[in-house]
Amino acid sequence: MSQPSFQKSFTSTYRSGTYASISPTRPEVSAKSRTIVITAGHTGIGFAIACSFAAAGASNIIIVGRRETVLRAAVQKLSVKHPGTNLHYFAVSITAEDQVEQMFASIRRNMAEPDILITSAAYFASGATGAASVASTPLKEMTASFETNVVGNLSIVQAFLGRATQDHIEKTIIDVSTCTVHLYLPQAAGAYSASKLAFTKLLMVLHDEARTAGQKLRVHSFHPGAVFTEAVADAGHRADVFPFDDIELPGHFAVWLASPEAEFLAGRFVWANWDIGELIERKEDILRQNLLRLGLVGKAEWDTKLFV
Repeated sequence: MSQPSFQKSFTSTYRSGTYASISPTRPEVSAKSRTIVITAGHTGIGFAIACSFAAAGASNIIIVGRRETVLRAAVQKLSVKHPGTNLHYFAVSITAEDQVEQMFASIRRNMAEPDILITSAAYFASGATGAASVASTPLKEMTASFETNVVGNLSIVQAFLGRATQDHIEKTIIDVSTCTVHLYLPQAAGAYSASKLAFTKLLMVLHDEARTAGQKLRVHSFHPGAVFTEAVADAGHRADVFPFDDIELPGHFAVWLASPEAEFLAGRFVWANWDIGELIERKEDILRQNLLRLGLVGKAEWDTKLFV
């Protein structure tokens, strides 16, 4: 098929809000006994994901961000609604490798071995700089985008894995990506989309490496939908110019992605807007044709062995 877009969805049903099949209270997607680490889990989509995993019964949820007052308020809000989940926060910059390593050492020492990592933190330049073309983007903004969206996120991933790959501990990484890694949108900054694409590609390589080595690692990347968040407002957009999606959609979808039902989508890129019933129905086609992988669009005409 042609590349999925806003006009050509991969599923015939295009979701803008949550629905019963991805409810985090379904027993089939339970996060009981799981320890979840969520970067940027104190605001926006990250916070919606934290709420969803708490609703799914997660034992421990650790949210990570730079603003301690906002982190504290988020944990307090979550704890009132979900008293059965142990909630923690760390005021850490993901670009500070020593802080990241110390955080995971503390999690392992005082809580548990983390099972699921949600990479939700991202850098997006605001104002005029955020809307700049590639030709006019200041190089310092380009550098900042890659430092956070690639290097910082990779630092989190490596610390999260620890010795898991050697010790064959089961781990899951859910990457909150963006449709702009495979679509051109004039209003999307090139620095943002290119850096997000780079990290998503790294995760897909990580997934393939783990599978080749027989390691128990699942990696999922997904477009969370078009959700109006604080970051979207800071980028200069208004809530009344677009039919934005409900923020519960990516929150609930992330819980479903981490469940056994979505295992067949490991190493692939999906949209939260796509109906999971149809995705499951197309499981055999997705696996047989190796669909939903980032790569080159085109039909192969020759059967040539490049590697023996």
